[in-house]
Amino acid sequence: MAFSDKGFGRLDIQQFNFVIDHEESKEEILQSKSFKKVVIMKVEAWIRAILGLCSDNNELVRLRVIDSLQELGHTKRKRVLLFLRKFLTEHQNLPLFQRITVLKSIFVIVKDSSSHLSRPLSKKIISLALTEMTKLTNVTDGHKETASNLLLIVGCSYPTEVFTELQSIFHRPIAINFYVILTLANLCCEKVYCIVPLLKPLLETMLLMLRIETCERMKWVFCYAFSLFSKSILTYISNTEKTSQPLLRKKAFYDEFSAAYDIFFHFWLNAKESKVNVAVVEAIGQISYLLPNDKVENELPVLIPTILSMYQKTASDLSITKAMCGVLQTTMERDSKMLVLHLDCLLMVLHQQVCITMDQPTNPLAEAQRSKLFCCFKLLSPAFTDQIIKFLLLELEINDEQILLGALAIMSYLISNIPSRLESQKNQILRSLALPITMRSNRVKGALTQVINSMATQGYLEMDGGVELIEFIIEQCALPTLEHKKGFEISERREDFGHMVIDRDVKRQYEKLVEELTTTLNIDNLLWPLLLEFVIPVRYTNALATICSSLVYLGTKKQKAGATEFVLNYEEHVNLPNCQALLTRLLTVSSSPYEGNGQGIPALSLLHVLGINIHPAAVKVWDKELPILMDYLREYPKYQLLQNQWEEKLLRVLCQTLEEIEDEVWIVHLSEVMSKYLYRFHPPPQQKGFLYKCLGIVLQLTQNQEVVKKKLHEMLQIVRHDEALEREGAAIGIGLCARTHLDISLTALKDCSKLNIFKKTASFYQIMKDQGSIEIMKVRSTLILSYGYLIWYSQKELILPRLETDILQNVLNHFNMKILGMRVQVKDTTMKLSLIKTITLMAKVILSMEDQASYQLARKAELVSYLQDFIKAEPRDTMKTSIRKAAIDACAALIIVEPLLSNHTELVKVCLNSVFSLAYLDGINANESKDMNVVKKQELYNETLASLENFLKQFLIYHLSPDGLQLLFNNMMVWIESTKYYEREKSLETTLHLLKFYLEETDINGKSTSYNLAAVTGCIVLRCSDPSLIVRKTAIECLYLLLCIQLQLERFPRNQRGGAVEHLKAIEGGLKDTNSDTLYRVCTDIGKVLSKCMAHDQVDTLLFTLSKGLTDEQLNGSFVASIVMNVLVRKCGAVLNDIPGIIKVLYDQLQSITEPQIIRAVIHIISILASQNVLMILPFLLKYQIPFRAYNSEIWQSLLSDNVVAKASVKYLLDNLKLLYDDRKERFVQKMTRSVTQQSLVVMSALHAMICSPKSESIINLLYPQLFCTILIYLSSSVQIWYPREFSRKPKDWKTVSLMEEPGTTDVFNYAIEILQAVLTQRKRDINIAKIGSWDHIKSPEKHREGVMLLASAIATCAVPHLISIVEQLIPFLANVHEKHRITVAAFFAELLNHSVTLELSLTDTLVASLLRSLIDTSPTVQCLALKGLGNVAASQKVEKYSAKLLSIMVAMIHKYSKSNSLITIEAMSSIAKILGQLQGNFADPILVDVALTIEALFEYKQDQVRTSAFQVLEKIIPVAKVQPDAALIEHFHSTLISLLLHLNDRSQEVRKVCKSVLNLIGPIMASEGLSKMLQELCLEDATLDYETYLSDISKHISRELPDKVIFYITSCAAFFKNAQPEIRENAVTLIGLLMYNVATDYFMASVDPICEEINILLSDPVKSVRLKAAKANFYSVYEDEEWINCIYETSYCDLILSQGCQNNVISVWLTSYDDVNVVLAYFIGKANTTLFTVLCNETRNKSNTGTYTSSSLLNHLIYLPCYAQRSVDMHNMVPLIFSVFQSPIGLSACFINPPQVNSPTVFQIEFHLLLLCPAE
Repeated sequence: MAFSDKGFGRLDIQQFNFVIDHEESKEEILQSKSFKKVVIMKVEAWIRAILGLCSDNNELVRLRVIDSLQELGHTKRKRVLLFLRKFLTEHQNLPLFQRITVLKSIFVIVKDSSSHLSRPLSKKIISLALTEMTKLTNVTDGHKETASNLLLIVGCSYPTEVFTELQSIFHRPIAINFYVILTLANLCCEKVYCIVPLLKPLLETMLLMLRIETCERMKWVFCYAFSLFSKSILTYISNTEKTSQPLLRKKAFYDEFSAAYDIFFHFWLNAKESKVNVAVVEAIGQISYLLPNDKVENELPVLIPTILSMYQKTASDLSITKAMCGVLQTTMERDSKMLVLHLDCLLMVLHQQVCITMDQPTNPLAEAQRSKLFCCFKLLSPAFTDQIIKFLLLELEINDEQILLGALAIMSYLISNIPSRLESQKNQILRSLALPITMRSNRVKGALTQVINSMATQGYLEMDGGVELIEFIIEQCALPTLEHKKGFEISERREDFGHMVIDRDVKRQYEKLVEELTTTLNIDNLLWPLLLEFVIPVRYTNALATICSSLVYLGTKKQKAGATEFVLNYEEHVNLPNCQALLTRLLTVSSSPYEGNGQGIPALSLLHVLGINIHPAAVKVWDKELPILMDYLREYPKYQLLQNQWEEKLLRVLCQTLEEIEDEVWIVHLSEVMSKYLYRFHPPPQQKGFLYKCLGIVLQLTQNQEVVKKKLHEMLQIVRHDEALEREGAAIGIGLCARTHLDISLTALKDCSKLNIFKKTASFYQIMKDQGSIEIMKVRSTLILSYGYLIWYSQKELILPRLETDILQNVLNHFNMKILGMRVQVKDTTMKLSLIKTITLMAKVILSMEDQASYQLARKAELVSYLQDFIKAEPRDTMKTSIRKAAIDACAALIIVEPLLSNHTELVKVCLNSVFSLAYLDGINANESKDMNVVKKQELYNETLASLENFLKQFLIYHLSPDGLQLLFNNMMVWIESTKYYEREKSLETTLHLLKFYLEETDINGKSTSYNLAAVTGCIVLRCSDPSLIVRKTAIECLYLLLCIQLQLERFPRNQRGGAVEHLKAIEGGLKDTNSDTLYRVCTDIGKVLSKCMAHDQVDTLLFTLSKGLTDEQLNGSFVASIVMNVLVRKCGAVLNDIPGIIKVLYDQLQSITEPQIIRAVIHIISILASQNVLMILPFLLKYQIPFRAYNSEIWQSLLSDNVVAKASVKYLLDNLKLLYDDRKERFVQKMTRSVTQQSLVVMSALHAMICSPKSESIINLLYPQLFCTILIYLSSSVQIWYPREFSRKPKDWKTVSLMEEPGTTDVFNYAIEILQAVLTQRKRDINIAKIGSWDHIKSPEKHREGVMLLASAIATCAVPHLISIVEQLIPFLANVHEKHRITVAAFFAELLNHSVTLELSLTDTLVASLLRSLIDTSPTVQCLALKGLGNVAASQKVEKYSAKLLSIMVAMIHKYSKSNSLITIEAMSSIAKILGQLQGNFADPILVDVALTIEALFEYKQDQVRTSAFQVLEKIIPVAKVQPDAALIEHFHSTLISLLLHLNDRSQEVRKVCKSVLNLIGPIMASEGLSKMLQELCLEDATLDYETYLSDISKHISRELPDKVIFYITSCAAFFKNAQPEIRENAVTLIGLLMYNVATDYFMASVDPICEEINILLSDPVKSVRLKAAKANFYSVYEDEEWINCIYETSYCDLILSQGCQNNVISVWLTSYDDVNVVLAYFIGKANTTLFTVLCNETRNKSNTGTYTSSSLLNHLIYLPCYAQRSVDMHNMVPLIFSVFQSPIGLSACFINPPQVNSPTVFQIEFHLLLLCPAE
């Protein structure tokens, strides 16, 4: 069961303890039982809460639980332990994690307070631990190990109780637990004196178990236990005084350990598990101490070989060695005789194991193994010393590194630990090192240091052969200090390669050995003065520091002791070097003080100590100067020491020493020694160069001119001209000598130039190919450089007169090589450097004169050109040589030498380009010179920069004025603006130094001078936000100095900088933060400072410069440029002089800027300029918008931030737009030119940008009418108005143009449409105009008017406050010359009248008056739109006011245009209909009759739409007439009834529909109930009207109920016989026939005859259907038989023929006129009229013969017969009659070959009977 931590918060043990502790302070409360109970409950609650976390999977949580319980146990130990014990006891099935945690908690609590546990509590803990360790099966070994440790901790306080409990387990019938034995062994080891007396019974029991144990793991623990038991017993026996127990002897345990040994050795030693073998052998070694003597003697012959054989067979050689140590110690203590037999094998194996350990990495295990092996040799040494030494001497003769290492290690150990036993062997041992000291193995050398150290301690080195060892030691100290790179890598990974030793390690070991030999061991007489012999040889140079240090120590020691040996006796010690040699050597090496492990101070110290031995006169100088030099070296580390200065100090000391000595012989001897040293010893170039200088000093103080001349020639011959240091040293030496021997020196140089080396030149082509490989170049370089130093060191009064004549000419002659009379360009670096150095020294000498202006260097320009060419020739991306630096130094010195040159601009540019283009050293190119290390390159790099600054300062001195400063910066700006950070850093740092220099050097107060440093200032400002922090800081400092200079130029005192300028120092602190907000504040502050400090006439230039930074490749540069420009424009915009130029620059820059924030900033700058100079800015904004550039929209939108600017801008654009469409002439319209000019597109795009911006609400409110009207009219100007086909005024050359045919048109239209959208949606109304396609309509020529009307509808809804102004501004356009404008305005006004808002705003009269004037417009479209608008007056409440007038106008327009323009007519009638539809019932005006009469003529108009509109007007008249009937109107309705009935079957669906509606309305007006009912029953939606039936019914009602109107109606119908529509003619003749048929007989009069004639005329109508209807009408007018009338509907015009009396002529006419003879024939056959049938057949045959009819036609006649036969006629009787007509049935039968597919049975009957009558064929 696991406890949960729910209900408990975070555990705070410290707080709980504080409460407990606080309560404990109150003793009276603590004594109360109730309080104790509460405390117990609290403790248990805390424990439960803590235990709830034990099962957490997180190990850190469990560790925290243990810590918490441990802390709680400090206070309530017993309570916590008892609770935890109870918890574990009661919860046997506890999760493993929780059980382990609880047990570990008990362990840490017991461990902290084991000495305070009570015995009862201890017993409980012991019982719990035993249970956890032995009885639980589901726990891990770790858990059992914790229980074992818990028993061990308790056993420290109660060992007997724990031992007793553990021992009792052996008597239980269970398997012995591994941890029980382990715990017993550890307890015995911990509590030796308590447990050992109790151990014997336990050993007896365990022996029984050993014999039967088979488990490898248990074997291991038994071995481990017996080892600890043995160790504990030996400890007990050897310390019996520490116990009160009975004394014990080893014999008491012989039996048990003998038995254990037998089992271990004979049975367990060869176990499969290597770990067991190790434990067994280690146990054997330990228990061997407790074996009987005879047992040892008997087992030794087998035991030692067995142990030795186990090496390399087990996992641990250390265990075997420990066992061997135990066996050997036991054997040597008991003086065993058996050991001799195994000695050789033993020594060999032990030595082999030592060798193995020497190859192992250094670690504690290997050290322990080696120590035990050495112990074995030491144990053997008392009895076998000679044998061991003999063995080792033999091993030292073997040339094998591993063997030597082992032997040397053993030898060193033995020499140190058993010196007395080796006294007789010293000489042999010393001679045995002959081979090892010749080995080149560093490991062997390292081992020799230990051996030699041990030997020195025991006096070996004073013996013969000791000097050789000293020489060997010095040789090792002289090993090279520089190792190959690979060697360094290996040494850096020493931990991975512990056996690898490099020369540096060997050198360090032997140096330490020398130090120990000198200071620790008493061998002074051996080392002094022996070590002096090693000072001079060059091969010991690397050991010189060590040698000198030892000699200094020894010499000082002897000098203080007053030993006579201190003064050197050169006669006694013939191998010692002489005093001049020592001085030369020590002085030379001192010139390289940090070479050779810091040899400078030791060499100078030795020189100081040897003072009296060198020369007594030197002591005085050296005592004073040498300590100063040594202190100087201590003060300056290696990389801070200036070599030239150091050498000068040494030369000064040498000069003082020689002056003090004043011994010509001694000095000449010194020169000889120095010359010999230079010639023989070949020191390093630097030391050799220094030695040349020393020789120059010596020659300077030598009086013998022959010696001087000789030594100068030797110097020029000995010097290696290709070594720079030697070359310079020799040149300086010659120069030093020339100070007292000028003529001799000049002569020597001239003589050298005449040597054979100058004559042995190579060929011309070889020189041109590779000059650097020719020795002559180096010799010339030496000579040129010698002339330079000769000038420098010689006395000025002697050298200047001969400068240009003798010296300079010779220098240039040596430099300018000519081959075959041609000058060869010099590429040799050495020659260039030599010439540069000579020019520099010469210029410095001239400048050092007090009256330097008096000396004119005539060839100065020539020298400057040399230097300039040298600088140009240097690569700009790398630094390979020091030519660049040296040449610039020479320029700096030469530039101010008289005479001054007129122009140095080119020289300045060359120097800047050569230095600033160099990258930092972290980007060193691979092609750079390999002989320059990084440090030297860095030094040269820094020196080059310093040289450049010095040169520029000299230039400023030459041009110390603002113009000079400007001139200098003109050349530097390109580097300040560079894209490479290092170029910006270097150029700005140089700028800073120059500005400081300028400010310090110049005094401009009180001077009136013009200046303009704005461009420089702007360039510096751009770098104030550079990505490089160095650049930012430097730029701020430069800006500060620039402003200070400008303030001084403005005559401000030097001490009054101004608060604004000083503020820049405060800004500098914010440059470290790269946060954008901080950067913005810094840039804003900079802008404010500039606005206050810059002169107004320089602000324009500053802005132009800053604008270049807007496209800076570094984002921060553009950022600072935009911010500073914003501030400057805001502060100084009113004083700018070139605003157009600034606008143009900003526009140009915008095209290249990509960063959004910079774009916004530039746009803001333009808006600020506009707010300050709006009328000036706007034309340029439009101008620079061409061609169309990026971000124009944003620029115009930015003007909306200021309402005044925004209003002026929009008005300006609208005025420009008006000019564009006002300037268009009518002739352009006639030509249909619709091209959009670029200017219009510019204006529209600008206007679009402003109006469509979300910020345009206020400006739209201000200029709403102007905006709307201007855009609308512009749209009308741009859109091609579409003229319908009906417009007769359509121009002949009109051609409809698509919107997309011309570029730019679509953009303009889209701009205009979007502007209108923005205007409409500005008031946040829901405008649905776009949903119905109004915007597309507006752009479409065909639907432009509809779009304008929809737009007007939207305006009437959303722009009511502006409507009056809109109308007022649009009215003038109705009189405009442009038809497009008039059309658009007319459409707009027309739609406005359709809305009630016009009445609310009292606009109706204005609009009506405007549209009335438009009726006389020359444009039909305008007239149509005016009519539509006047018709929309019906929507207003003032319709009755205008109705009569408007109706009259409409009627007049119909009369005028009914024949010429149908669209105007239709629009007029539509307007009439709308007006009539809104009239009240009390309207009575004669105009209605005029309207009715006017539209009646249009009922028969050929266009369907006109007829429809006419009937719709009639439909609107009828309701008005019903209210106040008028007789004339009623009569007119009767006249229109026939027209309505006839058009009820019109070809137009719309006409039929409206006629039905009119008949429905007109019905109640007819004085006929039946007729009215029939008219009202017409279904408007019924499209399947049986028209003839309906007419028949109507005619019946008319005939019955309106008989007096029949003739009127018939006459009216006759008027339609000439109608253009065949349908109307058919309907008319049908209606007449029906009326004539249904009229009463008493009403049928003769007046109808003309009508019948007209009907007969229709029989000749070209339309067949009309002829049929006419024939039917004749029947209606003649016959009355009902059956015959019914037959009318089944026959054709045959009935008409019969009604005419069946006259033959009439039939002939019919037959010749009609094709339907078949019908006639069939009908007559059906009537059984044989006569007529015969006549028709004859006529048919005649037509057949003429080709009119064919046999198929005849067949058709016959087929139709049964269709028209009467029912009483028998078909069988008809057949003979048919065939009687025809002469032969055969001809007729041929007609049946392809009979028609008629399904009538009678047809097949005819066919059958006809075939029966045919002959058989």
